[in-house]
Amino acid sequence: MGKKKRNFKKKLNKYDNLSKPQAEFDFHDRGILIMGEVEALANEFLDECMRRGLTKVLFITGKGLHSRNGMPVIKPHLRKFLNSLPYVVRVYEGRFDRGGTGTLEVILSSN
Repeated sequence: MGKKKRNFKKKLNKYDNLSKPQAEFDFHDRGILIMGEVEALANEFLDECMRRGLTKVLFITGKGLHSRNGMPVIKPHLRKFLNSLPYVVRVYEGRFDRGGTGTLEVILSSN
């Protein structure tokens, strides 16, 4: 007789869904953007999120590997822009499993 195989399920964190972004916006495949376009796209996305009552969103900016000198351009500008908005509570780098250094997670006020 063979040994019984055990079915080990991955342990789930019951709070994980609470931390997941409710929507995401990806700047990839949008061509070369000037900073005014980055702000306009972000504003349009955030307006829709606020209208829908969302409080946590994710921006996928990329790591800047294909930028001139291999340095990110969109992410630092977007972070500064988002921090200037009155309805943005917090902006921080996304978790590793959500893109890490190529993302920004944003907490929006619920008002």
